[in-house]
Amino acid sequence: MLTMSTLKKSDAEFHHGDLQAALVTAGLRHVEKHGLNSLGLRQLALVTGVSPTAVYRHFEDLEHLKASVAKAAREVLGKMMVDALKAAPTSRTAKGAIDRFLAIGGAYIDFGIKKSNLYEIAFICFDSPDLEPTSPSPWEILMQSLVELNELDCLSDKNFKTAPTIAWSMVHGFAGLAAQGATGNSGETLASKKDVLKAVLKSLDIN
Repeated sequence: MLTMSTLKKSDAEFHHGDLQAALVTAGLRHVEKHGLNSLGLRQLALVTGVSPTAVYRHFEDLEHLKASVAKAAREVLGKMMVDALKAAPTSRTAKGAIDRFLAIGGAYIDFGIKKSNLYEIAFICFDSPDLEPTSPSPWEILMQSLVELNELDCLSDKNFKTAPTIAWSMVHGFAGLAAQGATGNSGETLASKKDVLKAVLKSLDIN
């Protein structure tokens, strides 16, 4: 776990990309706590206890930093989806595949509810140098689940073509509303979450 004491080191103590990773982690935590608009290169230097020059060596500008933090936020989402899969039934049956599909959808919505500030930045497109692919990738996790549903004849070939866009849009939209607190209290949000996931199954004719 990164703390202020571990981050307040001289620039020379970081090597082989360690500083950049530490800066992204610090930026991620800063956004999670204070929101996207509070993130800045000099602010990050202050939080981590390194010089602004050190920060600028790793990020061309604020857009580059935000893109890196956005990627890290998507990876937090991906890890939540992976954890949900691990906790879901493992049987190679139609019911098992549907349960796993619902689990990753539920995790996506939970990301919006529990980490609303990270949700805000996760899918914004920033003008920055190319970054390494997001890993784990929420999109790839969704596609793997849909492929499994198709292979088990729970999802038709016809519906498979449009399933990624439909499923992603419905879940992402509700997660966004939940992130903004627009879905009511916790009980109402939970009930609506279940209804949305059922609606996704219905819209894709998954059975």
